[in-house]
Amino acid sequence: MNNINKISESAKRRRMIETAAYYRAEKRGFSDGDPLKDWLEAEREIDALFQQLDDAGSSKQELAAYRRMRAEFKKILAGAQDTINADTVRQAFDRSARELKELGKFVPETVDRAGKMLKQEVAAAVEKMGPRWDAFSEKSHGLFEIWKDRGGQFVNQAYTALNSWVSRYRDKNGKEENEDQNR
Repeated sequence: MNNINKISESAKRRRMIETAAYYRAEKRGFSDGDPLKDWLEAEREIDALFQQLDDAGSSKQELAAYRRMRAEFKKILAGAQDTINADTVRQAFDRSARELKELGKFVPETVDRAGKMLKQEVAAAVEKMGPRWDAFSEKSHGLFEIWKDRGGQFVNQAYTALNSWVSRYRDKNGKEENEDQNR
C-alpha cells in the first residue's frame, strides 16, 4: 500500500513540475529559453511547495484537511453559474473552510493552515497561467479544469475575477507581513 502511495505522490509531483515548466516556457513565448532551466526552476518551486507543507508542521491530518478543502473549493467554483467575480472566489474559500470546520474532523487551526496553503496555491496558479486562459488544455492547472468547457465569456470573467482576488490577497498578505515584521 505504501509503495502505491509513493508512486502516486511521485507521479503527482512530476505532473506538477511538468505543468510549472510548461507555463514558464509559455510565459516567455516558448522562445529564448532553456527547457532544462525551466524544468529545474519548476522542480525547485514544487519541491519548495512540498517543503512548505512539511515545514508548516503538516501532519497527515493537515494534508487531509488541505486535500478536502481543495476538493470542496473546486466543487463550489464549479457551481458558479453565469457570473463570477473576486467576491465569488473569496466566498468559495470561506465556504469551503466553514464546511470543513463544521465537519468536526479537523481543529480550526488545521483548517486555517490548509486554507492558507490553498490560497497560496491558487494565487501562484493564477499568476502562472497568465492571460492564456482562452486556451485551456491538459496543461491547465487542475484547480481550473472545472471551467474548460465553459464559453469564452465565462472564462474571461473567471480570469478577471481570479486576478482581482489575487491582487486583494497579495495586498492583504503584504500588509500582514509588514505588520508582523514591525512587531
